[in-house]
Amino acid sequence: MYNFSVPDICDEFSDIQIGDLFLNSYGSKNKFFGQIHTAKCEHSNSIVKELVNEHGEGKVLLIEHAGSELCSMVGDQIAQKAYENKWNGILTNGCIRDVEIIQNIDMGVYAQNTYPKKTDKSVGIGKKDVPIKLGSVEINPGDWIYIDSNGWIISKKKLEL
Repeated sequence: MYNFSVPDICDEFSDIQIGDLFLNSYGSKNKFFGQIHTAKCEHSNSIVKELVNEHGEGKVLLIEHAGSELCSMVGDQIAQKAYENKWNGILTNGCIRDVEIIQNIDMGVYAQNTYPKKTDKSVGIGKKDVPIKLGSVEINPGDWIYIDSNGWIISKKKLEL
């Protein structure tokens, strides 16, 4: 278990950004941190699939759903593959599905909500490791995220806690 609290981080550090996008925890872990990799997707999560197939130890995948069509960016297969490749967690401003399975996968998954429709499966659509925006927070690949049931923060560097 991680030994930090997001409120304590907010009290101790001034050079952080506090997330103003309110998210729900769907994975079995609601507290995690890691170095950020990003995906910016409209209606296809093919870039997300590519990223979770990479080794993810110590990393967190942040997904900006930039499209207007309602669809889920993460399902049980993506979450399972991320777990197998040792990702610390996934966070999206979009929706996820298969929550009854994801809640039993031993990793963190945060999203705005659930929605049962899958994405368009067009390959190569989207961008990876580009700056994204979640709520009003500008996030760059390589930044660090700390998240628990109180909220989330972004830091430009790993925090000494």
